[in-house]
Amino acid sequence: MRVLMFILMTVLAVMLVLFGVQNPQPVEVRLLMFTSGPISLSLVMILAVIAGATLVALFTGYSGIRHSLRERRLSKLQAELEQRIAQLEKENEHLRAKAPQKQESVAQKNSDR
Repeated sequence: MRVLMFILMTVLAVMLVLFGVQNPQPVEVRLLMFTSGPISLSLVMILAVIAGATLVALFTGYSGIRHSLRERRLSKLQAELEQRIAQLEKENEHLRAKAPQKQESVAQKNSDR
């Protein structure tokens, strides 16, 4: 999968470079009230790709942080539940150990009657 992604990214990078080389004419960029002077179209394309990659990195990072926080919370909950299971198993063993003693005392009381 990584090899496929590497090949895809390489092909896209080569296409971007070819586009930039074949379109060197200056363009004017407008965004809201900002207007640039003449800028090479290849530079505009490179800046757009960098902006897109930055957005992807931000979204991926945010998703990764959410995932790690959720994983940490679930690990903590799992540890608490495992501790509770161990506690309940100890109580169960203790009660099972007491059960024969109670049965003997009940049997003794019944035999005394």
